[in-house]
Amino acid sequence: MSSPTPLVRFDVGWLYLLPGLAIVAATVLIPAHDDVAEAEWRRDRAAAALDRRVDRLRNYSEYLDALERSDEAVVLDLAATQLNLAPANRRPVVTPLDRDRFNASVFPALEPPPLTLPQRELPETLLRRLTTSDHTRLWLIAGGMMCILFGLLPPARGRGEDDEASG
Repeated sequence: MSSPTPLVRFDVGWLYLLPGLAIVAATVLIPAHDDVAEAEWRRDRAAAALDRRVDRLRNYSEYLDALERSDEAVVLDLAATQLNLAPANRRPVVTPLDRDRFNASVFPALEPPPLTLPQRELPETLLRRLTTSDHTRLWLIAGGMMCILFGLLPPARGRGEDDEASG
């Protein structure tokens, strides 16, 4: 008398194949993602530096334009700071006590605010550490490949199944 055969057989190889694929995929994709994140971080830093330089250039250009068209406020400011001259109807704002701290240069006022560069933040997880370390990455790839190999092996058949298949 033959035993009933199940309608669906579950192949245990899937329990090896899927985790093996996940390990190999993580070992390949996580370092690639880190490289992309570093490239984006460097791009953001370069963009911030470029924006600051553009702001600085715009400030200097506006100041030069004001000088070329002889803007009254700019000319009076230059006369007061560079030549220590002021019109007769105006008084200097700087007191004698502040005179030693007073800077006659106009350039600090033209500079944009200090640059704040974005910091790179990496998530510190066990999987990321294992997949990016030179020592453990090779072991993960080898283990994942072994799992894939075990998962692709044909399922084992019992002795009774061999007899039924031949007879």
